[in-house]
Amino acid sequence: MTMNQIEHILWHVAEDVLGKLAFMFSYPDDEMAGADESKPPDVPVTTCVSFKGPFEGSLLMHVSPMILPELAGNMLGLDDEETAGEEEQYDALKELINVICGNLLPEIAGKQALFKVGVPRICRKDEISDEKPLVQIRLMVEDEYCELCLYIPGRVPPELSDMIKGGE
Repeated sequence: MTMNQIEHILWHVAEDVLGKLAFMFSYPDDEMAGADESKPPDVPVTTCVSFKGPFEGSLLMHVSPMILPELAGNMLGLDDEETAGEEEQYDALKELINVICGNLLPEIAGKQALFKVGVPRICRKDEISDEKPLVQIRLMVEDEYCELCLYIPGRVPPELSDMIKGGE
């Protein structure tokens, strides 16, 4: 399977932000060979952020709730014996998607493009669109899953369409 340009950019931005902001390392889901497949999947925690500019859309991130304590602890600089509360964990996740989105948009639209990024929030299952995302990547973070979905409703801008076709 080949990765189109936007998937490639999203992957690298997510990997970079996870490493630098949360001190967590990620790898493609297909490298998860030998994982405990008998373990039932967790109900994901989903955070989303919308944006407007040369094009508009939203970025969603579905994560295993199992990574939230470490994610928040790393981002808040907590000691190993300290645990962040649920609100702090959600706040850390919202900050993570905010930084990923803020780094992603200039990479795909150019450094001169201006976007207004909305306030990140935790999304309920019934708030998530059934439409197919423009781009979707799945990666493993600390042996748990993380999935990022980029939605751009309506007609895809030509510059993004070229980036999608360019990698296939």
